[in-house]
Amino acid sequence: MQNKRSISFQIIITVIISFAVLFLFFSVLTTELYYRNVTAIMQESQQHSITQLNESFDVFYQQLIYTLIQLSGDSTLKQYLTKVPEDNFEYYQMQRYVHDFLQTYIGFFPNSNVHLILYGENGQTYTTYNETLYLEETGILEEDFVKQAERNHRRLGVSYFHAGLTPYTENDEYMYIAHALYDPYRSKYYGTILIVIDETCFQNLYSDLIQDNNHFSVITEDGLVISDNKSELLNSVDTELLAIAQKNPSGIREYGGEKWIPSAVYNEYFNFHIIQLTKYSAITSKVFPSIIRILELCCIAQFIVIGFLVYLFQKITRPIHRLSIAMQNVSGKDLLLRPEPMQFTGCSEARLLGESFNEMFGKLEYYTKKLIQEQGARHTAELNSLQHQINPHFIYNTLTSIKYLSLAGQRDKVITGINSLTKLLRKTLGDIRETIPLKQELDLLQDYFQIQQLRYGDGIRLNMNIREECMNASVPKFFLQPLVENSIFHGFSTNNPNGTISIYATISNRLLKLEIMDNGVGIPPSILEHIMDVSVENNKDCLTRIGLKNIEDRIKMIYGPDYGLSITSTAGYGTQVVIYLPALYPEGEKNNEESAKDSHN
Repeated sequence: MQNKRSISFQIIITVIISFAVLFLFFSVLTTELYYRNVTAIMQESQQHSITQLNESFDVFYQQLIYTLIQLSGDSTLKQYLTKVPEDNFEYYQMQRYVHDFLQTYIGFFPNSNVHLILYGENGQTYTTYNETLYLEETGILEEDFVKQAERNHRRLGVSYFHAGLTPYTENDEYMYIAHALYDPYRSKYYGTILIVIDETCFQNLYSDLIQDNNHFSVITEDGLVISDNKSELLNSVDTELLAIAQKNPSGIREYGGEKWIPSAVYNEYFNFHIIQLTKYSAITSKVFPSIIRILELCCIAQFIVIGFLVYLFQKITRPIHRLSIAMQNVSGKDLLLRPEPMQFTGCSEARLLGESFNEMFGKLEYYTKKLIQEQGARHTAELNSLQHQINPHFIYNTLTSIKYLSLAGQRDKVITGINSLTKLLRKTLGDIRETIPLKQELDLLQDYFQIQQLRYGDGIRLNMNIREECMNASVPKFFLQPLVENSIFHGFSTNNPNGTISIYATISNRLLKLEIMDNGVGIPPSILEHIMDVSVENNKDCLTRIGLKNIEDRIKMIYGPDYGLSITSTAGYGTQVVIYLPALYPEGEKNNEESAKDSHN
């Protein structure tokens, strides 16, 4: 199997990905443009159809207006609406005449279920129904749309869904248009015309256009659906459909959880929107197979081209691949062991790389040895510098303590202090190790603390709470003394120090945590903020800063940047220093938990 990092593999993958991306890009672009063009053509065709449909609604409206005008201007009809019949014979004669007269106007609405109802001031009702109807008994004359027409005879009152007025039609709903008949000579209304329109009148206008994949709807400005090829939507408010109609739709829209191609037109006569929706899936189902066929042919052509390019690239990069294998075999060996010069064949570039490789390895051997020596010397020098820095710091403070004992005339304590200092220096200066077990570090700290107690007495106390498994853990040599020293000199009163220094050590998740706490006066925030900055000018606590910075630098130099110390302090309560070190042990020693496991096994 070919190496995934080889130049030939990467070139081949780059070519394949490039072809795939270009293929996908142009496929998506072509498909998107094709769908957009088809959608635009479909929407243009829909718009043409719905414009013609709108003209049909206009003609229907004009027929209604023409009928109203003719009925309003007929003097004979006016007479029959104002005259009270003298007897039944005249009543039936008037009914028969008006009924036949109204039937002539019904002919203006072929194939439409339209009826006319007239009501006159004489209380007579005339209809195109074959049933006798007393309009005042139905209560419709008191409804808002009729009253609206009576308030202004130049406007029409409309009720889109109203129950039928005859026993035969009372279970159905119809659209009612009301027009008041006004006599200008008497300045008085003498009757009302009601045009009863079945919803099928509207549906007949677009019934020839209905297919399985489209949807026609007529909706008012309030979102009320007054005509729809889906009967279940009639007399419902559809704000989603209204929003599509009002936004001059184009492109593709979501409606009812499906994608549609919408077209809409506003009819100014009826004041409603006519909408046609065509399912987007109807287009995709017809276009998709053709696109798939085109993409299949493109894929075949692309595979042929990629196969040829793969063969060509492998032939060109084969010598470089062999050279990379040779370099990989050498890189797995010790760089200080120079291999035999290697012979490379192939293209001129590969031979040149081979010669350069042999020459490079010779120089690499020399510089590697030199670098190892320099790094070892520099590391030793840095640690020695830090160690030599802490020694004068410690000696200065210890001799200061002995000086105060001498001034106090305590000759025995001075001798004891000098002996303790000599013993302590012999342990620290004679030991060249960077790290020692924690228990030895604690012994050194006890020797130092005895010297300080010679000066300050039992007013200062040292408590150590160290878990047993921490005792053998490796720590930097003599790193606790500066912390304890800071607590004595700065945490407690300089005249008569009195306080307790506590040291805790625990191990968790292979991390050694040491806490040094005192119950002294604490560190002011202004000093704590710059406690580790030895470059601060006019610093009265310079030795304190050097000591802390020294510990921080030694920890990071020995263990890495992930370890170090942090200081927190509260005025009046004391100071806490937390040190984090890796839980490491000198070779040949184990902590108690491991020893217990070994003994158990």
